[in-house]
Amino acid sequence: MKKIICICFSLLLALTGGCSMHDNDKNTTNDNKTEAVKPKDMDPKDLPQVPAFQDEKTREYMVSTKEEEPGYYLLESKLKGFRMLFPENGKYSSYLSSRDENEEIIAFDSYEKTKNKMLNAQIEYYQGVTFINNPETMLDQISSENGYNGNFEKLESEGKDIYIAYKKNNFENDKNKYNFSYRYFGYIKSTEKDQRGIVFSFMFRCPNNDKPCTLDKDNLGDQVKKLVKSITFLNKEGKDG
Repeated sequence: MKKIICICFSLLLALTGGCSMHDNDKNTTNDNKTEAVKPKDMDPKDLPQVPAFQDEKTREYMVSTKEEEPGYYLLESKLKGFRMLFPENGKYSSYLSSRDENEEIIAFDSYEKTKNKMLNAQIEYYQGVTFINNPETMLDQISSENGYNGNFEKLESEGKDIYIAYKKNNFENDKNKYNFSYRYFGYIKSTEKDQRGIVFSFMFRCPNNDKPCTLDKDNLGDQVKKLVKSITFLNKEGKDG
């Protein structure tokens, strides 16, 4: 009799455990399916209520709804060449963006209404081209395009070398109260992948003359460095490494 009770108990335990395992597997599968759904395929009502996701064109670049840092999400280029932090207020600018086999330009604007601060940014990604490997050539070209005669600060970050400079621009014949901007520009060379690099430009300005605005070049520089340091060059599969 005891033997029969033990056998029945073992069978019951096995069945219960089996059900639990089945439920766990089911949940895991469902979780994976949930994670596999990209923001561009989700209902906007289920996405974060910020421009990066509520703008149709911008959310095509968003990796997930997970906030990487307060106010920042993760962007991935359509060539799957790189990822970087993207501000929640960022909005894709189609008229300044383009893409072909070896080049992708992603332009975006980010407006902080409470601070009356506008960022106009442009990221130019290159792959499979020899000129992007030559820092001297690239920096000469970037200096010429920005009317800049100074030196670049070099930042060494994991998998890349970053060259960055800034310039204050005053708008001639402009009667606006905030008649200037700060532009940060430079070049990123991959140190792990041949013929891969990025040219970047970030311009900050105060668009509304009737609201207070402060452009602190040191704080702006820190913001730009956060963004460019976050850039990670990807393999063809869209993975780090």
